[in-house]
Amino acid sequence: MIKFQHHYRSSNGLSPNSNRFIGSLTYLVFHSLVFWISYKIWGIQMFDEIWFYAMHLVAFFSVKVFLIAIRVWDH
Repeated sequence: MIKFQHHYRSSNGLSPNSNRFIGSLTYLVFHSLVFWISYKIWGIQMFDEIWFYAMHLVAFFSVKVFLIAIRVWDH
């Protein structure tokens, strides 16, 4: 059986692996910043609060806005 490779490029010109790497790295940075700021404000109690879960949403949507702003994500 012959396997054909399709070299896919997204609308931003990057490969899917490059897009995943940029998105994951950006999420890591934003989530770490939000986590660190929350920890400095609330300390260890932040794990007991509902805001701990909201922290993930803030990081996720911040990444979306940032990637759209730097034109890596076209949606």
